[in-house]
Amino acid sequence: MCGRFDTSHLTWAQIHGALQQFLDVSTPMLNDLGWNEDVRPTTQQLVARVEEGAWALERMRWGLVPYWRSGKPLKDTEKGKGDGFKLATFNARCEGVTSAATFKGAFANRRCVVPASAWYEWTGAPGSKVKHTFRRSDGEALWFAGIWDRAQTTDAGEVTSFTILTGASSGWLSDYHDRAPLILEPEELGRWVMPGDDAAWMPSPDRADRFEVAA
Repeated sequence: MCGRFDTSHLTWAQIHGALQQFLDVSTPMLNDLGWNEDVRPTTQQLVARVEEGAWALERMRWGLVPYWRSGKPLKDTEKGKGDGFKLATFNARCEGVTSAATFKGAFANRRCVVPASAWYEWTGAPGSKVKHTFRRSDGEALWFAGIWDRAQTTDAGEVTSFTILTGASSGWLSDYHDRAPLILEPEELGRWVMPGDDAAWMPSPDRADRFEVAA
């Protein structure tokens, strides 16, 4: 899975350079990328999507709120009422994303990519867990395969949000968790966000050799 990640080592040159291999970047240079060593669900994070034939970068809520939540509250209107959005949607399993009500519309129509420096997993018993940091071994940015959506809520207004796709871990990554984020190579970014007739394509998770781990 991917429940926490790091953006503290990202640079504008890395982001712009990778995106521009496919399309121009319409967003002006960002001096503040919002670096964070401990990105958590529900926080606002930088996401890239295609708009009017160019890359647009914007901050979105991590944890997808589907369009069909429009007209409803994001949080409980009263303590304990239970009318807020309760689903854990920071990850979407690639095996069910085409059929799950929460994700299928976004998967079909609203793809995005999420830049990161690393992601984290924990192993061990409760109270003595060890944190492991996973990065690209070549030092380049990670690009999570994502989907996004937009809902007009009654309390938070318009909420634009995203989720990160995960697949079964492979190779040595499976020693740490049975799920891993789907991570795109720079040359795969365009194929992901504008799949055309190849909408069922998923990036292969069987490429653990791209990464290294540190405790």
